[in-house]
Amino acid sequence: MTRYATIKQAADYVQVERVAPAGLTPVQYQLFNCSDEDIFRFGISKIQGLPDSLSKYFVNRYLRLFRQSGRFAANTWLRTTLDNGVLERVEAVLKRHPISKNVTKTTAKCYQIDDEGNRIKGALKEVALHEFNRQDVERFATRMADEQFVLYQDFIDNELASCTDKQAIDVKLKALYYKLARLTELKGITPPFWHKYHIGKILRKEVGAAILKMCDEEWWCNQLWQKRSFLREHLAIAVGQVQAKASPYASFEAVAEWRYQRRKNTDFIKQMQLINEEDEEEQLGLDEMFYKTVSNPAIRRCELMNRMRGFEELAKIYGYVGEFYTLTAPSSYHAIHSKGGFVKNWNFSNPRDTQDYLCKVFARIRAALKRRGINIFGFRVVEPHHDGTPHWHMLFFMEQKHVDTVREIFAKYALAEDGNEAGANEHRFTAKAIDWEKGSATGYIAKYIAKNIDGYACDDDVDDETGEKLKDVAKNVCAWASKWRIRQFQQIGGAPVSVWRELRRKHGQLVGDQQIDALIQAADDGDWTKYTELQGGAFVSRKYLVARTVYEDRKPNKYGEISKKIIGIFNQLKPIFELIGTRLKKWKLVKKSVLASQKELVNHSVRSTAWSSVNNCTEEEEQKIDNISKEISSDEKIDEEQQVQALISRKIGWLLRKKIRLTDEMYNELVRTGSVRVKDGRYLSVDYGELRLSYQRRSEVKLNG
Repeated sequence: MTRYATIKQAADYVQVERVAPAGLTPVQYQLFNCSDEDIFRFGISKIQGLPDSLSKYFVNRYLRLFRQSGRFAANTWLRTTLDNGVLERVEAVLKRHPISKNVTKTTAKCYQIDDEGNRIKGALKEVALHEFNRQDVERFATRMADEQFVLYQDFIDNELASCTDKQAIDVKLKALYYKLARLTELKGITPPFWHKYHIGKILRKEVGAAILKMCDEEWWCNQLWQKRSFLREHLAIAVGQVQAKASPYASFEAVAEWRYQRRKNTDFIKQMQLINEEDEEEQLGLDEMFYKTVSNPAIRRCELMNRMRGFEELAKIYGYVGEFYTLTAPSSYHAIHSKGGFVKNWNFSNPRDTQDYLCKVFARIRAALKRRGINIFGFRVVEPHHDGTPHWHMLFFMEQKHVDTVREIFAKYALAEDGNEAGANEHRFTAKAIDWEKGSATGYIAKYIAKNIDGYACDDDVDDETGEKLKDVAKNVCAWASKWRIRQFQQIGGAPVSVWRELRRKHGQLVGDQQIDALIQAADDGDWTKYTELQGGAFVSRKYLVARTVYEDRKPNKYGEISKKIIGIFNQLKPIFELIGTRLKKWKLVKKSVLASQKELVNHSVRSTAWSSVNNCTEEEEQKIDNISKEISSDEKIDEEQQVQALISRKIGWLLRKKIRLTDEMYNELVRTGSVRVKDGRYLSVDYGELRLSYQRRSEVKLNG
């Protein structure tokens, strides 16, 4: 006789045994563990068709409402929510991502048990890419890379082995590229250089690099993981998990991933040491160098503010006026209304799609301005609405006589799509003239810079989208930009900042070239206005710049691709090229632990000479032991943080009801110590896989218990 596995009720209910149907997912088991059979059947009927990662949110809230308010209230909420178009929105989003059907795996979620207690054939379930974990992605990537490599090897053996003509080889390699690319595209991944191939501009070296990539496990893994990341966040937007009433700008999962990645990056930076290749006595911690560059958010913010202030001063010299513009996408690009509720005419775009739309609109605007001979310069800042949909803030400077024309052109292209919809004239494009007497033009945009970087000096400023303090939502904005790979800041007009940064590396050291020396002095003084003027002004074209950067090739990567790195600058107005080096030292990156081990090995050999001619523990063995111990320690830290992340994600509804918002510092303390003090004076602790609130720290509770 065969029976199904029995599942006991959760601790919150009466302990009875019930027979669980085969094939339930973990989320469906959660419903099954409810004491009410009607709740289980009704819930199952409503969440069918939803991915597990999304249905978990609805099931948790459904069961919570059932416990608090009863069956009628819970059923009413689930019915009105899911019958409001949630399933249709999910299906529409999945259709926009063909990879969700092309990349799947079959998994067993439930096993039958025979009379002897042995597991037999399980109930199988098809799982799509957005439900993959990291191991699933890596396994699928390995399989795809192996399949592609077999095709590649067969092609080489059968088609190219006897081919000696260079032109014929190129033709055959292109045929191989097309074959591998079509198989890659069928899986939902865009092949490398696919667009260039279709327009006939793909180069021979690009064909070779693309073939190697499509046969490489790491490339497949990166592509699949990125697609998975986009798809999961897009689905979260579709069901309303990204909005002011839930998690503004980015989902809880996206924010947790961003925090985790930032911690990993910080740990890596702290572990690494820079060594001068020519003088190994000269060593610097990578963290020292990091905090001195624009990779440091504080320095990046200061540099942006300095450049904007420089443009403002330049505009005053020119006698120009300032204009502050806001550009927003049509309502069909927004998933959630500003006050909550689904947008009925949403076209299922994600933030990346909307950003591409705004870029196209701005490209048409710039082309129209160029046709009319109108020049503008300034900065553009991209930030999200509460549902993750991007919009642009722009600070531009122009001649007074061009203001009306520029506004007309912006309005024309901003309203080109769905311009007749309600509210389009008021919200799609807004313009505000800068009054120099009332304040700085840079001040108009300073808040948006701080909000999109680190929330600096915004302790008392309130976010217009969410009503929360800007400093508290800055992390969500950063997670949003990182998730969708959106460029937040762009300079329009003026001289390149890359040359400015290289000039500042000279630290005021003159080089004997009058024009370059003047630029070095301006950069060293932090005078963006003077630097721009010396380079040719706000509207200078590249060919008329005084100073340009010089690049050299790096070593080819494993795909044979050669990237470039800056090594200095040159005066392009001189008839003879003369390199002015700005990166005179070559550094190599080494782990601090490796350096410490080498020093310890030297000290040990000096202190204690071996008694015999045989050393039973070789340097390689010592290094292996050291590496293993470091890996174990690192894995333990990662596992601990992942457990806390999963716990917070699972209990997010409970945290919101308790009005608990974790800052970065609070989150880090919770991971590090297992306990953190929240606003009302109580302590949030991780105890035996659960989050608890008490008036004592976790350690105190255990000691007194």
